[in-house]
Amino acid sequence: MKAKFDALGVAVRAGVDPANAASLIGLDGVRFTGLQPVSLKNPDDE
Repeated sequence: MKAKFDALGVAVRAGVDPANAASLIGLDGVRFTGLQPVSLKNPDDE
């Protein structure tokens, strides 16, 4: 399970849609808060 969540974190920080990444990794049913990791930056905010 830890490996799946680690992979999910990597995917989300790379900009992959969280629900899509969870589905691909086999974590269907995970609910997300809608918050983004602080490591992600919107290019329009610069």
